[in-house]
Amino acid sequence: MTWVRDLSEHGRLRLTGPDRKRFLQGMVTNDVAALEVGRGALSAMLTVKGKLLGDLVVYVDTDSIFIECEAIVRTKLYDILQKHILMDEVEIVDVTDSGREIGVYGDGAARAISEALKSPLPTLAPYAHVIINEVRVAATPELGIPGFHLFGEISVAGEAMSDAEYEIRRVEAGQPKYGVDMDEDRLLLECLPDAVSFTKGCYMGQEPIARAHSRGQINRKLCGLKLDGDSPAVAGAKLSAPTREDAGFITSSVVSPRTGAIALGYVHRTVWESGTTLTVHDSSGPRSAKVVPLPFITASQS
Repeated sequence: MTWVRDLSEHGRLRLTGPDRKRFLQGMVTNDVAALEVGRGALSAMLTVKGKLLGDLVVYVDTDSIFIECEAIVRTKLYDILQKHILMDEVEIVDVTDSGREIGVYGDGAARAISEALKSPLPTLAPYAHVIINEVRVAATPELGIPGFHLFGEISVAGEAMSDAEYEIRRVEAGQPKYGVDMDEDRLLLECLPDAVSFTKGCYMGQEPIARAHSRGQINRKLCGLKLDGDSPAVAGAKLSAPTREDAGFITSSVVSPRTGAIALGYVHRTVWESGTTLTVHDSSGPRSAKVVPLPFITASQS
């Protein structure tokens, strides 16, 4: 099966100049300096208090750095980067409107891309990327199934992936979405712990993240929830437990043909252990929810 989805609304920025890597290393949470040409990484930008301004993916090229982000944070991240260029020899260009982007997903994705490009597609690690016939192909794991983002003028044969199908796959994969499951009220470690390096040098918002990491304690984190019943929960629905009335809240919920009714939500550390039963309080009345590990299903089960 091959699904194709238009992602052209995603923000796309390009950094050039001799200081580009050093500059970005001090702005984002992951280790850009360690990335070789053709590699990439999930990262984020934070406030000085460690709160999440937005997530992004960094792709390193020979003479530039390419950034992909959600449309909702495109302008904000661009403005912040521009503001912090002082004596650095860096130029940032918003290239969102100068090209297309599509997502290609499923077991047949690699073959369909190779056929469209009329060229073999090499095996790519997550966020690794290659340019073939002027099209950037990046391996992207956000749906928990084989997936790629393609940047450039290219059409790939496949079934259009609907918003509903994308949302189900996203939640199954435990992938938070900015503006839905995370925002400027969230600490990075609560929702995107894989987007940070604890061995790199200083970056904006590092101190509170390093402090929370060294203490081994955050108050809430994003968890998977398996719901009773056959309907999704309402976003914002409160969670409670016998030992804690304010146990957390739901951020996303879907009904999957593979897992039934599931949700992502922030759960308090005292009740986030897998197997803990919570109560969801939404407009349909109270029902049970069990804390489960993320992702809900593995790639082999998809």
